[in-house]
Amino acid sequence: MKRRIAIAGSLTILIFLMMPLALILLNLRGQGIFMISAIVSLVYVGVYVFGGVPKLIVAGIYGLFTFIFLYVLSEPYHLPFIIIGTLLFVLNPLSTFEEYLASKMSDEDVLPISFSLRGSYWPFFSYQKEMKNFYHLPQARKLYTKRWYLYTRQIVMLLLITLGIFLFIHGINNIANTLDDFSWFNFFVFYNVIMLFVLAWMLFKKGFTSTFRTFVISLFLPVIYLVFRSDFPLLIKYLLAASMLLMGLIVSTVELVKYYQRVVYDQYHYYDPDMQMDVFANALFEPLVYNESFIWCAKYTIKVNQELLNKHFKDILVYANWFKFIITAYTVGKGVIHIYADFHKRDRQRVDKFKTYLESKFNMSVACDLIEDPNKERYEKTFFHRPEYIIARAQSLAGLLKELEIKTKVILSLIVYFELEEELEAFSEDHPTTRVDELSDDAYFTARVDVPSLNVDYMIESKIREILLSLMIHHGHFVRISVYY
Repeated sequence: MKRRIAIAGSLTILIFLMMPLALILLNLRGQGIFMISAIVSLVYVGVYVFGGVPKLIVAGIYGLFTFIFLYVLSEPYHLPFIIIGTLLFVLNPLSTFEEYLASKMSDEDVLPISFSLRGSYWPFFSYQKEMKNFYHLPQARKLYTKRWYLYTRQIVMLLLITLGIFLFIHGINNIANTLDDFSWFNFFVFYNVIMLFVLAWMLFKKGFTSTFRTFVISLFLPVIYLVFRSDFPLLIKYLLAASMLLMGLIVSTVELVKYYQRVVYDQYHYYDPDMQMDVFANALFEPLVYNESFIWCAKYTIKVNQELLNKHFKDILVYANWFKFIITAYTVGKGVIHIYADFHKRDRQRVDKFKTYLESKFNMSVACDLIEDPNKERYEKTFFHRPEYIIARAQSLAGLLKELEIKTKVILSLIVYFELEEELEAFSEDHPTTRVDELSDDAYFTARVDVPSLNVDYMIESKIREILLSLMIHHGHFVRISVYY
């Protein structure tokens, strides 16, 4: 992957470095030829980065075929071959050849590249991504439960991609046919091409609502362009363009604010008999419990009831989303609420600022118990390794399958470890296990326990409690649980 990024990055930088030289040294026709070459090159660099070498080769064949016919034939015959070229890219008749190339190449050359924001704030950005995915889950669920919705999304996405490819080829062809009368306004069509592909990507990832929001924002630049191309007096042109620009900035700002306000809290809800409290643990935080950067773990105690907390809870989530910390859980007792939050290691002051925020929200003093907990021992003991938490997680994951109308048995998969191999062997006599050598070392032995179960809450609870009891008898340790079907 690093090699592909290096090659693609080098080519992109080279193209942009050559651009000002071409504009200075070349005549109008030469500038047009260079810009056509630069745009096509950047497109194929994108195909190389995100699609891999097989897709680059196949796309190159389609592009060469289209170019040859457009170059050889006279202009009146161009439109039919632009349509044919578009269909080649969309229908991909060489898909079998592409699969053959993929089978002969390494993963480095085949797999689409993926980017991840690392840095010390990566747990928050991963959590934010999971939160957005869960926010869009209702639309994603319809892909499984409503066939008409699935087909509608696929058809609209295909139409957007087809229109984008058609406009791209047509725009390149139009510039090539008008090199002696070259106009930079020809390149405005490529803005529309980019937005069509962005809309198709938004539809694929998010759904119609987010696509429509993006479409509204994307309209302002074309409208401003049309204003300048109109026959209005110059003063009116500038006034209308300035108005459109201001409206665009306002709408973009509003959408940015709404982006941070689109927060959800997916919870594992259960009653903990030891704490004698209802627990609402953050399910989206579960995969990110163990990280090296969010080490300040705070527990806020507020003497209010759950009804008052629910009234302000979304505001609390928005505040956390804006200032990049995570609400990991909250518990509800008799007249008292505990809110648990993890903060970045360099954001110690935010702990006190959040306490002040809570005091202003509830108009009362709020107690804060803060510890530096890089190993997440508090979260393990309070939530993560509690039997009720484990059962609630399994039931929640199994319930998601029901919502997707997947009616089948589930497999409860637990990762466990033992410090002595004899204890693992004794445990294996009661429950079939699979050794996980890549997660083991000299100090402990890791194994996976897969247990089939009907997708019924009490059956899932019964089987998990049986395994946890056997773990306790054989001095085993629970790591995490997943549910498959």
